[in-house]
Amino acid sequence: MKFSSLSLDPRIIDAVKQCGYQALTEVQSEVIPLALLGEDVMACAQTGTGKTAAFTLPLLHLLSQALSEKTSLNDSHELDKPVVRVLVLTPTRELAIQVNQNIENYSQFLPFKTLAVYGGANINPQRKALSSGVDFVVATPGRLFDHIGQQHLDLSSVTHLVVDEADRMLDMGFVRDIEKVKRLLAVNHQTLFFSATYNAEVKLLAEKMLIKPHWVNVASTPTGEQISQEVYLVDKRRKTELLSELVGRNNWQQVLVFVSTKESADDLCRELTLDGIKNAVFHGDKTQGARNRALEDFKSGQLRVMVATDVAARGLDIESLPLVINIELPEAAEDYIHRIGRTGRAGQSGRAISFVSPQDEAMLAEIEAIILQTLPRVTLPGYEFGAPLPARYRENMSIEKPTKNARHSRRPRSSANGGPMNKNKPSNQTKGFKAKGKRK
Repeated sequence: MKFSSLSLDPRIIDAVKQCGYQALTEVQSEVIPLALLGEDVMACAQTGTGKTAAFTLPLLHLLSQALSEKTSLNDSHELDKPVVRVLVLTPTRELAIQVNQNIENYSQFLPFKTLAVYGGANINPQRKALSSGVDFVVATPGRLFDHIGQQHLDLSSVTHLVVDEADRMLDMGFVRDIEKVKRLLAVNHQTLFFSATYNAEVKLLAEKMLIKPHWVNVASTPTGEQISQEVYLVDKRRKTELLSELVGRNNWQQVLVFVSTKESADDLCRELTLDGIKNAVFHGDKTQGARNRALEDFKSGQLRVMVATDVAARGLDIESLPLVINIELPEAAEDYIHRIGRTGRAGQSGRAISFVSPQDEAMLAEIEAIILQTLPRVTLPGYEFGAPLPARYRENMSIEKPTKNARHSRRPRSSANGGPMNKNKPSNQTKGFKAKGKRK
């Protein structure tokens, strides 16, 4: 089905064409007609399937209709400044930025203003934009309530609420925030819930907050069939070594690597840099500006690897990202789905590899139970699972932590083209990835 078959404002259709969209995705064809009727919707769909357009396009049409009616009733054609009609809640800054950009693209031929409000950025420009009037607000809960508390924002005019990534909002403890937001909206308002995964908690929240909702589930499998998934069996202490070798040997140019903690991310960044692989880290301790620069450098090809915690598992839309590697499995099995959802987006093919050691088997079992698959295991020559460690690792197995001066003598360095730089030089210590550290 084409977008032109929908009863949308022609200016919206023109914007969609400008974005290069051809046919409706499954979630769009299911949700848009319901949303146009003003119905509440609970939709479950995989990441990268066009959920933002599924809620934005019908809401733009409804606002366009309301504006036309208001204009026809105003003899002088002088309208007041915009008031917030649509509020989109997202769990992360990156998702807020991405959704806001998409709304701007879809509304490029309409007179609507949209604004993203999120923490980690100067609040004053956001305050000024709100005071001048906006129609759409895309917000993370923390910064949203900052603006409400300082009386920069009044939600009483909001007639459409979208909760994006509802499952992640629950994971991050935003249930009470969503409930509070609902109480601040116009009495009669439409609510649209979107989630990449569907569980009892999401269902309970939807039943509590939606009025006679339509249930849309187009996630035939939790992870898209277009993503090939593999497990590489490797000793925990050799995961970094294997990553460097694979990047060099296969000449991979764009790899998103997930770890579980900020400390692991920083350690891996240092190791890859010593191996001559251009990379950057992306985690919650980085400023928003640093995260934006890392993302842009990664997208443009200036970086071969971006090392990230789960703050990047949602909201990053990287066009044609070929490969995601989980060097550490997530602590929550559901986050695996969102991590690998950064590849294989918009119907394209993608690949996901997870490095698994004996300590990871329990989490791997949880992941396989959720995705309803048993992932193929791969054992690479020289990295056989359970095989005796090379001498350079066995020499100092009793050493838990390296001294400051020995920090970077853990293993022979690997060149960016793959293979060790100094094959015969023994390692002085065996520091591996730490399972504990600062969270994302």
